[in-house]
Formats: sequence, C-alpha cells, structure tokens
Amino acid sequence: MCESIVKPRSQRISRPGKVAESLKTAVALICLGVSLFCFGCSGANYGSLKNSRDVTQDFETYHVWPEYRYYYLNQENNPYAVVALQPGYIISDNRWVEFDPRTDKLEKVVDLVKDFPANYAHAYGAYLKDSMGNQIGYWYSSLQIRTLKVDNETKKVSIYTDSPWLQDDDRGFGTGVGIGIGTGGSGIGIRIGR
Repeated sequence: MCESIVKPRSQRISRPGKVAESLKTAVALICLGVSLFCFGCSGANYGSLKNSRDVTQDFETYHVWPEYRYYYLNQENNPYAVVALQPGYIISDNRWVEFDPRTDKLEKVVDLVKDFPANYAHAYGAYLKDSMGNQIGYWYSSLQIRTLKVDNETKKVSIYTDSPWLQDDDRGFGTGVGIGIGTGGSGIGIRIGR
C-alpha cells in the first residue's frame, strides 16, 4: 500500500571522482598560497651590501659617524669586520662586540682588519641596506656576508659571514675526532677531510 519513490540509480550516486578532484585542487591552492605567503615573509627582511670606495676611505681615515653604534666581529686583537649602525639599530649576537669609536679602538680595529685580511682578500667598505634598500649603516671587512637580516620593527640586525677564526691555519675548515688525556696537548686524534 505504501509506495516508495525510488530514484533511478544514476540520480542517487554522486560522482566521487569530481568531488575528490575538486578537493585536491582546493588543497593544492591552499598549499600554494601558504607557500607563497611564507616565502614572502621569509624574504622580506633580508638586507644587502652596496660596495663603496667612499665608505672604504672613511673607515681607513677613521671617520666617526656621530650617534652610530660601532661593532667589531670576533676579538679586539683579532677582528674580521667593523660595522657602524644608525641610531636605534643593534646587533644582538655575542660574536659582535660594541665599542666606542671615539677611542683609539677604532683605529686599532680598522688597522687590524685592513692589515690582516681573511682569506688573503682586500678589506672593503660598503653600505648596509635593509630589504627595502634603505641605508642602515656601514661595513668594513675582507669577509663576504653570507646573510644579512634586518628586522625593521625591533631594529635588530643579524650578520652571518664565514668563520675564519675556526679555520685550521691555512688548510681551511676540517672535521675531526680526537681523544686526549692530561694537559699539554697529548692525545690521539683522527682528522677526516682537508
């Protein structure tokens, strides 16, 4: 007595292939959007150098930019770079030591960077620029910058270079394993690499 209305089979079954294809497309577009957003954010704070003979000359004549913060890389008696940053900008890496350029340290550090260059290169001066191309300071070194990050909100600058102070004399960087006992450097070691 009860009649049921039954739809034809072609109307009852949805097309799972089209739904899955649409879902895959949506997921791919979301992943692409997130990747582009992350890439844009990560590249947004990378700065650069612009070499300058004027900056080189300014450092080599011990010019002091008033109100700038000065840093040297490594140790005072073995520096590899000197940086002068505009007011407000800081380097918060313990390999960089802030110093007062109005003392004899500026002359000492600049002379050591110039007279004892890393990797037999010549020391050069350059403008430090943020990701927008704005000048934020000055650079003097024989090292190349691997990465320069500038956070314009916090005004923190991160400078990554080669690490010549970790080199083994003139042979470059190397890996090794060693075992030692006592004082005076006695022990057994194995060196792998250069």
